[in-house]
Amino acid sequence: MDIEASRKTDPQTERCIHFVSEILDLLKSTHRYERVFHFVVDRLVRLYRCQTCAIVHIDPKTEYLRIANSHGLSLSFHNEFRKRLATGAVGELLWTGKPILVRDSAADAELSEQVRLEHPFGSCAAVQILTDHRSLGYLYVDSEQPGAFREKDLEVLRAFADIAGIAYQKCELYEENLRLETVDKEVGVEKYGAFLENLRTNFERAQTMRKPLHLLLLDVDNFKDISHTYGGEASLEMLRHIARLAKSQKQYVDGVARYGADEFVVLLANIDVEGAVAYAHGLRKSVEDSWFTRHKFRSTVSVGISSFPQNALTVEDLVKTAKNALFEAQRAGRNKIFYFLKEWYSAEAVVSD
Repeated sequence: MDIEASRKTDPQTERCIHFVSEILDLLKSTHRYERVFHFVVDRLVRLYRCQTCAIVHIDPKTEYLRIANSHGLSLSFHNEFRKRLATGAVGELLWTGKPILVRDSAADAELSEQVRLEHPFGSCAAVQILTDHRSLGYLYVDSEQPGAFREKDLEVLRAFADIAGIAYQKCELYEENLRLETVDKEVGVEKYGAFLENLRTNFERAQTMRKPLHLLLLDVDNFKDISHTYGGEASLEMLRHIARLAKSQKQYVDGVARYGADEFVVLLANIDVEGAVAYAHGLRKSVEDSWFTRHKFRSTVSVGISSFPQNALTVEDLVKTAKNALFEAQRAGRNKIFYFLKEWYSAEAVVSD
């Protein structure tokens, strides 16, 4: 037997291997399962010249079947498709993993009607999408022609379905890690969720020990102009610089977090109101005197200050007061510091440069 001839594969197998390789390369570079789903559907359509190809997903919130990605379906059918987990052939597929193969719809009209999506077909196949022993849905293909799918094609479909399942699981893990991650890696400060937990802990301690606590909210005055002029990376570099300035007085700073795209929130403890105001003045001046990035541009910040117990008796009121104070600082002309001497709604307030 010719060894070289035995190594040759038929064109269909070669195309299948090429498509799987393409999708795996994409899977390595993205956390978005939607993109992988699109590639799975697109490559199966190319491979089998399907009339219809769809990934039917179990919505984790409702437990209904929804179409996540499709080819050959009308937009209205795609968007409106919503079915309960069935007890027929589709239900058996989802619960046990038993694949569906209809070689000729005319010979098995009842099963064909159970599994059909929008259009009548000559033949179809469906396999379960499974990850960690959880059924995520199923991968469906059909053709106008009878006999388009055979037993061996089920293994190909399973391989594509497995990739779709891994993509979805990878996305889930990535999103879970984002929720658990406490650091905003773009800027190098805490994420606001973690900061808020720290704030609540410190607030309770301040209440118990009758100690002052201060919250500063600061906003970069010309962030949009800087992003538009110098680009996203330069604006992020500037934010990292400001974050370092905010964290520099470690003896007073108990936390710094990113509050918005160009806003930071700072928690100060172990100092009185005058000390918090002095810190804010120093930070505002440091930003004003800085040259940012290799482009050597300037920027300023507006700062709102709220204090416990002068301005608030709850964490929520402390944050609300800081937001109101920041608004007043911006309204006063920016590059300003604003703090309330009494309650947040008091007319007695101080605006300073």
